[in-house]
Amino acid sequence: MASYRTWDIVVVPFPFTDSPNAKSSKVRPAVIVSTDVLSRRNGKYVLAMVTSAANAAHYGDVVIKDLKAAGLPEPSVVRPSKLAVVEDADIHKRVGTVAPADRVRVAKQLREYLAVGE
Repeated sequence: MASYRTWDIVVVPFPFTDSPNAKSSKVRPAVIVSTDVLSRRNGKYVLAMVTSAANAAHYGDVVIKDLKAAGLPEPSVVRPSKLAVVEDADIHKRVGTVAPADRVRVAKQLREYLAVGE
């Protein structure tokens, strides 16, 4: 089993949430937003979608300012409103990591969406 960490940007088949075909997905980058406990104990990761900044914006999108650290070739955003859980075996590869300054903004948006600590 490969070892990926929180804030790694990985390439995975990310499921479409707005598709009538529940099995439909697109191979794309995503950022690991779960803690390492989930992967160590269950071999699973919670991911937030990463998409091109050229796509229509959604409320809560977070611009990735450090593209070099992220390993992304074009301006991109993390879309915390689109989350998925994937198995370790579904991850194709790691391409980079979310820089610390960008992590703060992604975490803030996730807190707005998730009922953690309430």
